Order: sequence, then structure tokens, then C-alpha cells
Amino acid sequence: MTTHTTMPRELRLVPATPQTVAPFGTLVGIDVGPDIDIPYYPGRVIEGGDIGFRYRGRAALRTAQVLPGRRPEVGWLERHMHLTQLFVAVAGGPFVMVMSPPNHESGGQLPDLDAATALWFPPGSALMLHAGTWHDFPIAVDRPVTFLLANSEEVIEALRAAGRPRELNEGDVQKVSLPERLGATLRPLL
Repeated sequence: MTTHTTMPRELRLVPATPQTVAPFGTLVGIDVGPDIDIPYYPGRVIEGGDIGFRYRGRAALRTAQVLPGRRPEVGWLERHMHLTQLFVAVAGGPFVMVMSPPNHESGGQLPDLDAATALWFPPGSALMLHAGTWHDFPIAVDRPVTFLLANSEEVIEALRAAGRPRELNEGDVQKVSLPERLGATLRPLL
């Protein structure tokens, strides 16, 4: 058995705004521009445009509830090259997401921990990740948070079929162990 020396990297919390989220994805907000002309609901509905959700295969909408707990230490990050995963907090409190920007276009095979960020989202926030964004699952800050997740079936199947926590590179999931690959974990300062 190999023993790894793991150094925690502490990440200060950064408030999620359209600007701070931009390297990782799109903050879906309450402002809707009149982008589509659908004539059936004049004066009652503003039809916004495509926000860019993409997937390969079949879409999969599901829910998940994230529970608060001990001080989180992020040891895994994953990315999806054919999915712009969508997280919509439908109930509960604030949450944090630990992410590192996409680096596949420059040949990156591992997340850049120097670019890792812990973004703090208020209750009811929605975030759509860019394809290739390295991310962990959302972290509940002080109370449970229920999410509606827009995924692809291939991502769900790959994660479910893993059988145990392990690195993956299948079904549009590249999941890496930060302690094994980079000798570090990421710790958001909640």
C-alpha cells in the first residue's frame, strides 16, 4: 500500500457573481432578456434564450440533497467534456462549489490547483458549468440543500457503476484523486 503525504490547500470563499463564476460556467439569474419571439403570452411571459445546456446521448434530470457536516476536505475533482452540467438549488441554504477552470484546450489532464476557487452561492442559486470545468459536488454550508441536476445518462451510469471511490475516465467522466495525483486536498474555509 502506498502512503501519500497530503497537504491541504485552504481556499477562501468568494461570493458567486456573474464575473466570479465566468471562468467555470454561467450563473443563471433572475434577469431574463426577451430573446425568443413566441407570440402566445404577450405581456405575461418574457421568453429567454438558450443558456447553452449541452450533453451527449440522453439527458437525465434528477434530484440530490446535500447535507451539511464536518469541515469538508475536497479530495476528488471531475470534469465532463460533453456535458454542461446544471445545478439548480431548489430548497435549502447556501452552498459552496470548489472548481478549477477548464484546461483541456491547452492539453491539461489534471486540474490546476493554483486556479482552484471556492465559490459561495446564496440559497436558490443556479449554476451551469462550462464543458471541462473541474468540480466537486456542491457543499451545504449550514443546512441541507436540495438540487435539481441536469446531467447525461452516461455520466450518471459511469459514476454509479464505479462501485467504490476510484479514479474514472469513462462515460464522459474524468475523476481524479487529488491526494494521489497532486499530493493535496482542497479545504474551503466555511
